[in-house]
Amino acid sequence: MIKKLLFSIALIPSFIFAQQTTEYPTDYLSPAFHAGRRDAFKEKMPANSVAFFFASQVRVRNNDIDYQYAQSKNLYYLTGLEEPNALLLLFKEPVTILDKTGTEFIFVQNRDPQREQWTGKILGAEGVKTKYEIKNAFTNNQFNANIIDLKKYDSVLTLFRNEDILMSYAKPDQLSRMAKITDSILYANKTPIANRRTSMIMSSLRGIKQPEEIVLLEKSAAMSCEGHNDVMRSIKPGMEEYQAQAIMEYHFKKNGSEYPGYWSINGSSDNSCVLHYSTNLRKMNTGDVLLSDCAAEYHGYSADVTRTIPVNGKFTDAQKIIYELVLEAQDSGIAAAKPGLPMGGVDAAARSVVNRGLKKLGIIASDAEGRKYFPHGTSHHLGLDVHDMGPRVLEAGVYITVEPGIYIPSGSNCDKKWWSIGVRIEDDILITSDGNKNLSAASPRKIKDIEKMMKEKSIFKN
Repeated sequence: MIKKLLFSIALIPSFIFAQQTTEYPTDYLSPAFHAGRRDAFKEKMPANSVAFFFASQVRVRNNDIDYQYAQSKNLYYLTGLEEPNALLLLFKEPVTILDKTGTEFIFVQNRDPQREQWTGKILGAEGVKTKYEIKNAFTNNQFNANIIDLKKYDSVLTLFRNEDILMSYAKPDQLSRMAKITDSILYANKTPIANRRTSMIMSSLRGIKQPEEIVLLEKSAAMSCEGHNDVMRSIKPGMEEYQAQAIMEYHFKKNGSEYPGYWSINGSSDNSCVLHYSTNLRKMNTGDVLLSDCAAEYHGYSADVTRTIPVNGKFTDAQKIIYELVLEAQDSGIAAAKPGLPMGGVDAAARSVVNRGLKKLGIIASDAEGRKYFPHGTSHHLGLDVHDMGPRVLEAGVYITVEPGIYIPSGSNCDKKWWSIGVRIEDDILITSDGNKNLSAASPRKIKDIEKMMKEKSIFKN
């Protein structure tokens, strides 16, 4: 088997993307974007400090086969680089390293024609200089304990000790070598490590989406909606949950998504009440609901969309009541999502609707009991990570989910007519200067619109 390729050709439809002018996508974040993010980080660094950002580790799936490589999101945000075995150094004030002076230095893997025959082209230092416009680029074998005297610095900004790259692997690589050197120097010099400061700076930057990022977020949301819509058109009794997953992910990949944003959740009947269900093996029957929590990732940016539909195309009376309650809660949460509101305010708005409705239905007797049937939060930040970094108070450029749910598994202490109904409705909401915009609105949420779409034709429906 040929190992993973570093680059792949993506087939991109014209209705989502502008016509490509080369053989490969041209809509990646620009070098200017990443340079601007590095400048923004350096501006927030304390005086006399240095920051270390390492690439993520290559992970072995089995024997000599690796998982498809996924870059550290922080390093990707600051550079755009998608290759392993790299280290970025940022300084508050200019320094000289290997006869080069500046505030930014990157160490990357060297060109290796024999290896490239298996993995695809490696950029090398010169390629990184050209593609990402980082002028002080070196090969990672040039990094050593004498590169930088950490005794001179008041603090080091880094998160690498929490990123597993110090773990021992059967085949040591340049990444772990550089990390171990850095770790040894830090211990030897007792240099303060500003983990919390690093996290706070990255959160403040990544939590406010820039215009270039929003373009990619719109694309990942559009791909996700197309997948959800065709599942609505295609699903019918007798199909397996994994077939819903296959239809969904077909549309992601068809539109250029490099990965699903997370493992696809397609749970029917009681499985719809399992929050992170991922087995997707059950055969679906008439009378079931199917909860699909699936989304595409595009150029590093993930959507996060959930729809709940009736497998036979028509909600039962009990399913309608629970669905409409969740939809009302979501509408309330979306309406509340405006600049100046704490993140918890979105949850409070949605949860109050759910608790009031469940009490009216006789399913719960108190708000505290509502947690049993709505056990998760309503919102999280979204972007480079599906659970992304971001501020606690909403402001323009913040990108969040609004995803209330009600889950009533078999055996619950309520009328049996509610059993095996799990409903979650999730959309991706961009906070604007005067309110918000739903980037995943292209997939229907209202019962009449869902049932109408389920009558439409699909290439996957016989």
